[in-house]
Amino acid sequence: MAEPVPAPRPPRLPRELAPLVDPELDDHGEWSEREVCAELLDRVATDVSITASRLVRSALTGSTLPRLELRDTVLEGCDLSGVVIDQALITRVELHECRMSGFVATRATLRDVRFVGCRLDEANFRMTKGERVAFEECDLRGADFYEAELVAASLRGCDLTGADVSGANLRGARLHGSRLDDLKGARSLAGAVIDPDQVVMLSRSLLHALDIEVDDEDDPRLDGE
Repeated sequence: MAEPVPAPRPPRLPRELAPLVDPELDDHGEWSEREVCAELLDRVATDVSITASRLVRSALTGSTLPRLELRDTVLEGCDLSGVVIDQALITRVELHECRMSGFVATRATLRDVRFVGCRLDEANFRMTKGERVAFEECDLRGADFYEAELVAASLRGCDLTGADVSGANLRGARLHGSRLDDLKGARSLAGAVIDPDQVVMLSRSLLHALDIEVDDEDDPRLDGE
């Protein structure tokens, strides 16, 4: 039996958080020990730091925040669709039921990060490195994990239809209960763990990755053609 994967460590939040009135996103801006409910669309800011905070039903749709530092923070019901956080550092963070279609976290570093019930279709995690990362009941259709390092990650009950894991390191990852149809780069799942019900589903992607054609030469329906 495979060894259990370590669970992400939870965020360290203070007991009380002061509301942040009229928040802004500026270069080198900081939010600390705050509760935020705001609409900040299509903003551009570098080196933003958000620590020990809670974002509730906030919308950052279309914003570009390279080198974001997000630490000890919870995001609940937020809209992060199209947000770009290239080279971000994310530590002890939980995201619950967030809308994150087209979310871009290329070359990010994730430590103790948990996505729960998030919509992450077409999300981009290219070359991201993670430790103790969990995706639970997430929509990851068409997500891009090209050359991502997510050793022993947990992707349980997710929809990974059409996702690209080419060149990724997912050794020890748990994929139980997830849809694996039309997975690209399926050979990169070497060392991952699946459940028996996923064998047939994954085999189609593996056959395609290995360029193996299935052809029944003895099929009588082919006679005379």
